[in-house]
Amino acid sequence: MSSVPTDTASPSDIRAGRWPFVATVVAVYIAMFAFPQPSLTPSGIIAVLAAGGVYLLVGICGAELYARTGSPWALALFYAVEIPLAGLMVYWMVGFFLAGLIMLPLASLSVHVLPRRWMLGVCGLIIGTLGISYGLVGGLEAALLAGIGYLVAIVFVVSVTQMAVRERRARAEVERLAAELSEANLKLRDYAAQAEELAITRERARLAHEIHDTVGHILTALDVQLELLIRLPPDRTEQRQRAAEQARALVKEGVADVRRAVQALRPTALETFSLAEAVAALVAGFEQMTQIKTTWQVEGEVVPLPPRLAVPLYRTAQEALTNIRRHALTAQQVMVQLRYGPQTVALSVENTPPITPSLRLEGGEG
Repeated sequence: MSSVPTDTASPSDIRAGRWPFVATVVAVYIAMFAFPQPSLTPSGIIAVLAAGGVYLLVGICGAELYARTGSPWALALFYAVEIPLAGLMVYWMVGFFLAGLIMLPLASLSVHVLPRRWMLGVCGLIIGTLGISYGLVGGLEAALLAGIGYLVAIVFVVSVTQMAVRERRARAEVERLAAELSEANLKLRDYAAQAEELAITRERARLAHEIHDTVGHILTALDVQLELLIRLPPDRTEQRQRAAEQARALVKEGVADVRRAVQALRPTALETFSLAEAVAALVAGFEQMTQIKTTWQVEGEVVPLPPRLAVPLYRTAQEALTNIRRHALTAQQVMVQLRYGPQTVALSVENTPPITPSLRLEGGEG
């Protein structure tokens, strides 16, 4: 037995079988001494006890060595020592009808650590060793009886051990999958947090660009009006008044844009109110600011929405009303509708076409 491939078994599996091994050997010795054997002399008893101690020591230490190193040579040495030693002990205790039981744990250990073909080989060696031990004392008939009897016992031990191994490995696989699932959930939460942070960053960049464009445009127009106000002669009172009023209107528009952008960055209304209540507040503020008749409707049963759904809808309503205020301020009516369905939520914002003002050209002396 030069090497033992163990690629289908875990080296640590041998630890699972070493304590049943110890329990079985100790139980056999207790039973043997409970039924004294006339054939055992005091020196024979000492030899049996010494051999049993070595058998246990090699079993425990060999199992631990293989569990730590995973070396097939350690496993090969383990069986090369234990099988002949157990056979010698059975030969000495052959008068005790349960003596061969001390070899059954070796068959059980082989299920834990060996591929199927090597496990069958070890079990064959165990049966052969038992047959030889009994045959040396009782002849061929005793060898055959021992071989058949312990073959049945080994088949039973191997079957039970295989069920236990499968159950333990299945439980370990479930625990491994649960750990992987937990790790995957943690990564998924991290990815979700990163995606949310990226979305917030993009939204802030968009709003910053929008503020730059709108407020920059308003400030430029305001600068023109103020320059005109400075350059107009004091006697041009009406024109100075119009320039001042236009400048004031531009300031109000800039302040409103900044407020709207800040609200878009942090839709605090959703932290206190439902989506329907928050959009209703937007509609009321829009109507008050623009004096455009605005109709607000909610259809279906209002249900709480998670932030990932409520925030985009709220910001969509903000953006739509802002676009109407900027580009369709002369619209006659605006309709805002929020519809709750069994599986969907829909928001619509519609306005009538704006009134196009007529243009009149006036000439005058420059």
